[in-house]
Amino acid sequence: MKKVKNILENIMSAEVLIGAFLVIVMVFIMVMEVIMRYIFNNPIIWVQEFVIMMFIWITMLGGSAALMMKTHVTITTFSQFFSDRWKTILQLLVSLIIIGVLIYLAMTLPDSIKIQNKTRTSSMPINIAKGHYYSTPLLIAVILMLLTQFYYVYFEVKMLLGKAVPEDYLLQMRPIFKAHKVNGEVDV
Repeated sequence: MKKVKNILENIMSAEVLIGAFLVIVMVFIMVMEVIMRYIFNNPIIWVQEFVIMMFIWITMLGGSAALMMKTHVTITTFSQFFSDRWKTILQLLVSLIIIGVLIYLAMTLPDSIKIQNKTRTSSMPINIAKGHYYSTPLLIAVILMLLTQFYYVYFEVKMLLGKAVPEDYLLQMRPIFKAHKVNGEVDV
C-alpha cells in the first residue's frame, strides 16, 4: 500500500500543479481579452469558451485533490459524540456512498459525451465536439476519485476489523519544489 500511497500523492501533486498553472493561464487570457476589447477594440471571440473549459478542468482537478487530502466540507455535529468504532462505520458508509455515486457517474458519462458531441464549439479556433472538453475532465476526476476512495476504504475496513493501520495512511500534499542545502543552509 506504500506504493499506492506514493502514486496517489504524486498524482495529487500533479493535479495541484496543473490546476495552479491553469489558473495563471486563465487569468492571463482574461486580462488579454480585456486589453484587446477595450484598448484595441478587437475582442478575442473564443475566450469565453476557453475560460469555461479551463474552469471545468480546475474544478475537477481541485475536487479530486480535495478528496485525496480529505479536505471536503464535512458536518460533524452528531458524529463527534460517537465512539471511534461508530465514527469508522459512518466514514465507511460515506465512502461506499461516494463510490456508488462515482460509479454511477462513470457509467452515465459515455451517454453524456454522445449527447454533448452533437454540438460543437462555435468560437474556438479548433472545432472540437463539446463532449470531449466538457466530459473528459469529469471522467478523469471520477477515475482518480474512485482510486482514492478504494484506497481509503481499504484502511477504513482494516480499522473496523481492529487491524493495525499506519498513522501516515492519509494522503499528504508533497512539496512540488524541493529545497536544496547550500553550505548547510536551506536555499529554496
